[in-house]
Amino acid sequence: MEKEKVFTLLVALTLICPSDCQDRRNVTAEPGQNVVLPCRAAGNKQLIAVEWSRSDLESDYVLRYRDERLDEENQNPSFRTRVALLDGAVKEGNVSLVLKNLTADDSGAYECRVAQRGAGEANANMKLISTVYLDVAPPPPPGNRDKSRNSGARNLHLGLIGVILIIVLIAVASVLVLT
Repeated sequence: MEKEKVFTLLVALTLICPSDCQDRRNVTAEPGQNVVLPCRAAGNKQLIAVEWSRSDLESDYVLRYRDERLDEENQNPSFRTRVALLDGAVKEGNVSLVLKNLTADDSGAYECRVAQRGAGEANANMKLISTVYLDVAPPPPPGNRDKSRNSGARNLHLGLIGVILIIVLIAVASVLVLT
């Protein structure tokens, strides 16, 4: 009976945290601003390639980095002079995207994929690390600014509650397994 409870709890955790708990974030900005879309490669593995894409751009990508340089072939023209990786951060695994001079057309879901190779590994496949939802919208009217700030705090609190819930579920599963 106890094993059934543990199994049920593990299935629930899988449903709460799909796709290996990949990082998902929301970023809101205004037209004309510059923004950093966060992404960090895991571990101390050799970084082979980085690709930032948006599903609505078809085969074109936002930014591709390989062989220690940016690859502009097949890059979407609207991003060609407006994107970069953080200076000097790639060697530490920080592959966050810098997007300059935002427009409303930049709104969308950005996916960060990374290929890494560890010691003894023959090849490296691109792995989805992070999805960032960017919303570029004009600033709210002066009387509504406080409401938009409060909604960001509310989203942070909801995210923290979700993390705490996952930790509690893992702790309960551990207790059930040990008893």
